[in-house]
Amino acid sequence: MKVHHTLICFFFLSLQDGNAEVTKAQMLFYGVFGGNYTIKCFFSSSGTWKIFCKDDCKGQNILIETTDVRDETGRYSIEYYFDYDARYYVLSVSICKLTESDSGQYSCGLGGSLSSVSYIHLRIIVVDALLGGNDDPAQLKHFYKETGSSLTVGCSFTDSGGHKYFCRGECEGNNILLQTYDVRAQLGRYIIEYSSGVLYVSITQLTKSDSGRYRCYLSGSFRDFEVTVTDAAIPSASLPLTTTTELSERPTSTGVLLYGIICLLTFLILSSLAVLIICIKMTNTGLRTRGNSEGTNMEDVHYENCTPGSTREDSTYQSLHPAARDQD
Repeated sequence: MKVHHTLICFFFLSLQDGNAEVTKAQMLFYGVFGGNYTIKCFFSSSGTWKIFCKDDCKGQNILIETTDVRDETGRYSIEYYFDYDARYYVLSVSICKLTESDSGQYSCGLGGSLSSVSYIHLRIIVVDALLGGNDDPAQLKHFYKETGSSLTVGCSFTDSGGHKYFCRGECEGNNILLQTYDVRAQLGRYIIEYSSGVLYVSITQLTKSDSGRYRCYLSGSFRDFEVTVTDAAIPSASLPLTTTTELSERPTSTGVLLYGIICLLTFLILSSLAVLIICIKMTNTGLRTRGNSEGTNMEDVHYENCTPGSTREDSTYQSLHPAARDQD
């Protein structure tokens, strides 16, 4: 199921220098893998130049840069309007079909010119799923991943802050993979991040040995999930070798088949010629015999029978009654 999320950001132009560089965002938000995401940035002043970018707003990191009210580039789209209820100018930016690579720092900006654009900075984490308190414990969430990929799960809690754990199985002893009181911590391939009641746990560079049951834990509450890691699909680069082998065998089989067809056609042609020669000889012998007994030139009768305009009745009559034909 694809989920459409909306993120609302407020910004006052008088509080930030328009030429300020993009800095680390303090706001952290999540989007679900494969879903669509909408970011609404609110500004107190209008502007003609709109920009949306990932990381620093330079070069290919600029996703959309326009002076139009609406614009679209690939999976990214932008819309600018005035919200009469909120009394703010809104820059609404959407990302469709989120992927893992969409996780990162973003900035949306508005200004009278490119040099005077003021930015709102944020960070998006793309999660494989969000586990909530209303989930049925009997329906344990199961993730299927390939080796080398990453897994990020968001665990939603009603309590905020406190001691945060990421564990394999029960959170005790050596099962504790990572624990912290901070908003973010990382140990090797394991990552914990916390924002607005959601604890994000991640495993990078998955291996088959990572298969198993996991738990994210916050202030006495926890969410469990399972992971099964399988080998990645065979790269398509290995296919040309098989294809080349098959192609190298085809000419041999095709040549044998062609040789057989030629031999068969030769045999049929020679057989047909032999039968035709025999029939011609038999016909000539029969004609000579009938001509001697009846005194009629059968070759003439045969010629007249093939003449255009003649009928079968005429031909038969002439061949049977030559005397009557002479009298007529």
